[in-house]
Amino acid sequence: MRPGLRALLICLLTATAATCGTGTETALAQQSGGAPANAGQPPARPAENAKAARDQPVSLIADSVEYDSNTGVVTATGNVEIFYGERTLTARRIVYDSRAERITAEGDIILHDPSGATVFADTAELDTELRDGLVRGARSVMGNNVRLSAVEARRVDGRINTLSKAVYSPCRVCVEDPTPLWRIRARRVIHDETEKRIHYEDATFDVMGVPVAWLPWFSHADPTLDRASGFLVPEFQHSRNTYGYGAWLPYYWVIDDYSDLTITPFISTKESPLGLFDYRRAVTNGRFNVGGSGTVSDYEGSSAFHGHLEGEGLFDLANDFQWGFDGMVSSDNGYLRRFDISDEDRLTSELFLRRFRSDGFIEASTVYFQSLRDDEPAGQIPLVLPDIEARQEVPEAILGGDLGVFASSAVLLRGQGLDSGRISVGTDWEREEILPVGLALRAFALTRADAYLSDDFEGVGDATEFRLAPLAGVEARFPLISDAGGDIAHVIEPIAQAILSPYGINNDVPNEDSQVTEFDEKNLFDLSHFSGVDRFEEGPRFNLGTRYELISAEGFGFEASAGRVLRFRDADEFSSGSGLSGKTSDWVGSWAASYDPYVTVRQRVRIGDGFQVNRNEIAGEIHLGRLDLETGYVFLEADPSVDAPDDREELASRASFRLDNNWSVSGRFRRDLQLEEFVEYGGGLTFANECCKIDLFVRRTFTESEDNPSGTSVGVQIRLFTLGDRDDGER
Repeated sequence: MRPGLRALLICLLTATAATCGTGTETALAQQSGGAPANAGQPPARPAENAKAARDQPVSLIADSVEYDSNTGVVTATGNVEIFYGERTLTARRIVYDSRAERITAEGDIILHDPSGATVFADTAELDTELRDGLVRGARSVMGNNVRLSAVEARRVDGRINTLSKAVYSPCRVCVEDPTPLWRIRARRVIHDETEKRIHYEDATFDVMGVPVAWLPWFSHADPTLDRASGFLVPEFQHSRNTYGYGAWLPYYWVIDDYSDLTITPFISTKESPLGLFDYRRAVTNGRFNVGGSGTVSDYEGSSAFHGHLEGEGLFDLANDFQWGFDGMVSSDNGYLRRFDISDEDRLTSELFLRRFRSDGFIEASTVYFQSLRDDEPAGQIPLVLPDIEARQEVPEAILGGDLGVFASSAVLLRGQGLDSGRISVGTDWEREEILPVGLALRAFALTRADAYLSDDFEGVGDATEFRLAPLAGVEARFPLISDAGGDIAHVIEPIAQAILSPYGINNDVPNEDSQVTEFDEKNLFDLSHFSGVDRFEEGPRFNLGTRYELISAEGFGFEASAGRVLRFRDADEFSSGSGLSGKTSDWVGSWAASYDPYVTVRQRVRIGDGFQVNRNEIAGEIHLGRLDLETGYVFLEADPSVDAPDDREELASRASFRLDNNWSVSGRFRRDLQLEEFVEYGGGLTFANECCKIDLFVRRTFTESEDNPSGTSVGVQIRLFTLGDRDDGER
């Protein structure tokens, strides 16, 4: 036992309650382990909380303790520690006046509060509960390493801290450079720990020690608070051809524990004010958010309202059902891009009801499409009302194989052109066996019946079509593994599929969802190479291919695959540029090489019989030290049958380089190699440390529409952590 503890115990054994306790309910007692006196008892009622707090014992540890029985003063020196509930106080010297119920501390004072704050001070005068008092030379560390320093601090009612000549900053400082990057200086600061709010009087904002702004009164949320109402840091942008100089000024409102609202005015030099809002709410069975914006502007030639609405939500219902929505609509083609709200040129909005289980699913949805392209008339864009799809699986139902039953329907309505509806029902079956030699065999079959009703407003008339589409086949896979010794293994797997399907089953069925077909190594072994239901792949065929993979424990990896489709007749139902239209399809293949985590290179190709490259996609990533680089190249052969009369060739790249621990630069571009012109390019400069992040960016776009010209945008976004900042960095 240390001498101080022995001396304290002697004091406690010999002193009377009048001298040691001074008639109060606070006992001076050394507690081994610091367990509260009521441990293991039922929780106190709210009315008893205050009394229970006062009944907590005070624990004191020190190198030396002196007790004056005449004055009731205990003097502790050398590594002094006082424990009162969740509060602790350490100092070089502490004087406890039991009659005045005051504690005076000196030298290297550290006070820990239940809220998580830590206060460092030179001297302090506190009550016996370590709640109220006067602290000189106070330096407080709160959540997120925020520092609040003051010449003098007074604590009242265990919740109000009043600081004189105070400084607030989350920035770290060092001996070589004691000035933080940014700080707030104030004549007086009031910190309400219950309301979790910090108020300033006569506040000056400093950047690198230089005053840049002054406010007579200012307040913000305590950094320990996750959500708090207040202004967020503004964002400034400039677009020469549209709105000129502009600023987003967001205000975040915490409505209650389950909802909040962000209102963001946008003020610019060339356009009328714009308002943007984002409302979020959590409810008992889900959550949703709704946002939008609006302004009155004359960029279309006359003054009119322009705006957009967007939202998403997901809600649980009984029996594993869910319903939800997700979408965006805009008042006109150029609005979203004109004000840098979104770059989307086709918007999709959906309302759905669904249920997913391990043995099946059902989903019904209504989909609305909006094109923001000048060359796509709105009347020809369909409204899907509704789209229904369901599936139920029965394992090992027939001949040891799994049986599936499915149904779907879709109705498409247009203001101009063709309206159509479809109902489909069908079954599928498959069984897989692995032979002792490692050969995997799979048998499968499918039958689908479709009924179509179409109505052409252009005067062609109504039409009703029926289709029965059967399919059966087998598949064989034979994976071969070779251990090359060491930490390297090779896997090669030949794959063959034989599929039987009749000719002439598509007839005059409308084609809404299968107009564009992408043929590559990923869908080589699909039962149908069409992207949708309206076209069914006809005729017998063989899907042949092989897959190779190198597995290494040293971080190096390589994989490749290739294959093609063989037929007895030309596949006339596919477009000429799809790679599937002849008796033999194009060769499709891919390869990827990587050395984790530094380099990854991937390529996907489609090659014709004459070795002409009809599709070529190359992408690479490099992560070396401070450099991050991503580059991609794509070439697509012309396909006039799907409104792509010209070859498309594009190169895109993005890179970032960390100059040091705080500074980084970035850049990106997209270039159309066929037209030999840029689609867009841009760059940025970023500074980030523990207390702020500053982004400077510039972007040049060359895409334009009737009411949104191409142009250059320049902007700056400043995030002062703990001060008007949200972690997601969104407006």
